[in-house]
Amino acid sequence: MKKKILFLIPTLRIGGGAERVLSSITKKLSEKYEIHILTIFHFNNLYPFSGKYYSLKENLHFGRLVFRIFKLYKMIRIISPDIIISFLEFTNTWISFVKLIFNVKIPLIVSVRSNPNLFYSGATRYYKFLIKFFYSSKIVNAIIPVSNEIKKILIIDYGIDKNKLKTIYNGVDIELIKQLAQGEIIDFKEIFYDNELIKFITIGSLKEVKGHKYLITAFSKVVKDIPNSKLIIIGEGSLRKELELLIKELALSNDIILMGRKNNPYKYLSNTNIFILSSITEGFPNVLIEAMALGLPIISTNCETGPKEILQDGKYGILVKIKDSEGLAKNMIALARNKIALTSFSNKSVQRVKKFQLQKILNDWIELIETYSN
Repeated sequence: MKKKILFLIPTLRIGGGAERVLSSITKKLSEKYEIHILTIFHFNNLYPFSGKYYSLKENLHFGRLVFRIFKLYKMIRIISPDIIISFLEFTNTWISFVKLIFNVKIPLIVSVRSNPNLFYSGATRYYKFLIKFFYSSKIVNAIIPVSNEIKKILIIDYGIDKNKLKTIYNGVDIELIKQLAQGEIIDFKEIFYDNELIKFITIGSLKEVKGHKYLITAFSKVVKDIPNSKLIIIGEGSLRKELELLIKELALSNDIILMGRKNNPYKYLSNTNIFILSSITEGFPNVLIEAMALGLPIISTNCETGPKEILQDGKYGILVKIKDSEGLAKNMIALARNKIALTSFSNKSVQRVKKFQLQKILNDWIELIETYSN
């Protein structure tokens, strides 16, 4: 009989990095395990997955939070898993409460996907206390940071026992990405299929931490030096109107394309020249390794966790300071004008991404599951 794994995550909605990773993992692990997925919130546009799907179907504007604990406990009793794997601090905290209150003995593994020192402040600062309390207790059996940098933060700043920590990177299915990249482009095809244009591209939700305004400002300088260039931004979010206004103010409406969310971003990636990550903070940016899987040269901000580790301090891509429009522009222009460097960094991307192949990451997860579910 297959072991039963319950994955817990806030949503499986298309657009999130953690959701995309969980989707890939479940599709592969379902060959070996019985997979169950439980979300707090439900949306119709879900990433493809394998296994049985359940949702508490809570509204994003909800009250009576105490009932969530009882609903989660009820679902755990119904599913009766051999092990629980939780993604993201939100669900990590709630499932820890359930284990504490109801004395649940099922092993719990939590995946930490962001830098808690940067992510939690203001109304969510209490998460920092809960992290220290729950992660140090017997309630949580193992903690899986997505980068060694986050692992160090949990050890140094939160006093977590290093023996409970195991870094598992996000993995990419390189062959699947290459296959999806062959898809035909319908929208803006005159731009994507124009080999005379220099196309910079970024992917990320339109929110403050992604640093799009710094990238747009940088591109206003780039396009003056390289008139035959375009900036493509894939993603959706609350800052769309603000970014549209900035683009208009900088007279870039014909040079920057806000494409919104795309179910298959890979066909667009494969028809561009340089990938840019302008984030102020990241945990482990999946989009970097996905772009590298298609051989794109990388320019990334050196935010505290993720890019530096992926790019090995600049060996496999160019790192610039966060919020540095001048630095971004300078490197975008220099790389776009240097064909030898473009080819070199493209080859380096292909070489480096092999470390993050999905099968290797799956083996790490399987070893972990077998260790704690016996």
